[in-house]
Amino acid sequence: MAFERPIPSRLTLLRLRNQERLYRSIKKTVEDARNATIQRIRAIIPKLENARKSVYDELEKASLALKAAISKMSIEDYGKLSEVIRPSVDVEFTDIIMEGLKFRGLEFRGVSSPNYGIFAIPPELDSALYGIYSNFRAISEMMNLESLFYTLLARVREYQRMVNAIDNVLLPRIVENARFVRLKLDEDEREEFVRRIVINRLLESLGRR
Repeated sequence: MAFERPIPSRLTLLRLRNQERLYRSIKKTVEDARNATIQRIRAIIPKLENARKSVYDELEKASLALKAAISKMSIEDYGKLSEVIRPSVDVEFTDIIMEGLKFRGLEFRGVSSPNYGIFAIPPELDSALYGIYSNFRAISEMMNLESLFYTLLARVREYQRMVNAIDNVLLPRIVENARFVRLKLDEDEREEFVRRIVINRLLESLGRR
């Protein structure tokens, strides 16, 4: 691990130990936030699954009605119909607060029903379109739940990156620096102890003379 060694001193050792305690405390806080976010994701999953099932069930009904309508008109007629009739859905991206979290979501405003004019259409087509229209609000709610799910998932990944950085970079560096300073201080103390013994012996030998 290549990094600049700290200046060995008691103050440096104290500072490194304080840093180690601080980062371990930060790691614990981030881990708690990560775990709480994971619990929120787990609570959202059943809601999201139910929303998806509801949307897919309604779209399946609309799909069956559309197939029945297609069987009563030629593809060419539907092609001509699609060229002149433009039903639209009014939606808007806006800030949404869901489960206590603010994020960019989709808000459903309404739909404009098509005017068929001179075209004679089977009633199944109206049923299919009505089924799709009535499902738009559920679709927007499902999309917002998915946005919330992926927003929380991204937050969990961010928390995990912070934990990994503390575990794999910051704490090892601080521990290694503290070990280096402690060993250097111990070595200096041993040298000072030996120096004092040598000086005392020299003084004793001079005193005997």
